[in-house]
Amino acid sequence: MAAVVVAILDRDNWDANTDIIVVVDGARRRLTWVPRDLWSPLIRDRINAAFAIGGGSLLLDALAELGFAADSAICLRRGASEAALAGASVRVPIPAPLDFWYPLTPTSRIEDGRQQVSFRPPAETLRGARLHQWIGARSMVNGQGSDFHRMRRQIVFLRALIAQDFDFRLLLKDPELVRISGGDPLPLLARVSTSWRMLVHDWVDDAVIDGKMVLVPRKPKPWWRRQLRRLRDRLKGKPT
Repeated sequence: MAAVVVAILDRDNWDANTDIIVVVDGARRRLTWVPRDLWSPLIRDRINAAFAIGGGSLLLDALAELGFAADSAICLRRGASEAALAGASVRVPIPAPLDFWYPLTPTSRIEDGRQQVSFRPPAETLRGARLHQWIGARSMVNGQGSDFHRMRRQIVFLRALIAQDFDFRLLLKDPELVRISGGDPLPLLARVSTSWRMLVHDWVDDAVIDGKMVLVPRKPKPWWRRQLRRLRDRLKGKPT
C-alpha cells in the first residue's frame, strides 16, 4: 500500500470534523499534516468536513483532488485517542518558552472561557490535561499562534511517542471508535519510525470562500523566477 490517511475527529461522535489529518506516504517514508481549514472544491467546504459529510471514502476523494492520493483511511473518534493516551507520559523538547490561551476544558469553546497554559525549556513531561493542551493549543498569548504551530507540536509529540515505543494498538482497542475505508492500513502504519520525514503542508494562502475563512493552495512561482533565483545564487557563489 502506497499511502494511508489517518484522521482523528475533534468530538466523540461520527458527525464531528476531523481535527487532525495526516497522510502517511510509504514510498517516500513521509508523513504530511494537512491543514484542517484547507478548502475542498469537491465538497465546497473545508477539508475537515469531508468525513462528516461522506465518510472515509469522501475524505479520500477530497484529499486526492488536492494532490494527496491515498489507498485507505483510518478515522478515529476522539474517545479512541483519549483512551489510548489516558495513562501516557511523554517527554517533549521545548526550545523556547510557549504561552497559550486554552479553553477551560478540551472540548469547550475558547470564547466561553479560557485559561493560560505555559511550557518552558528545555523539556517537559506531558500527561493528562497537559498532554491535550500541547496537542491542541493554537492561540498564543502574544497573538502569533496558528494551526501550523499546533501541527508542528503534534509532530514533536508523535516523534516522542514513537521513540518511547508507545503501543499504538491501544487506539484500536474499541472497534466502535474506529472506521477504516479502503485496504488494511495497519501494515504500512507499523513501518513508521522516527527516521521518517514529518512535515506540515504550509504552501497555502488565506482566502475567503462562501463567507468562510479558509486556506487555498499557493500558486507555484513562474518558471522564470526559479531560473532567475538560480542564476543569482550562482553569481553569488551559492550551491544550487
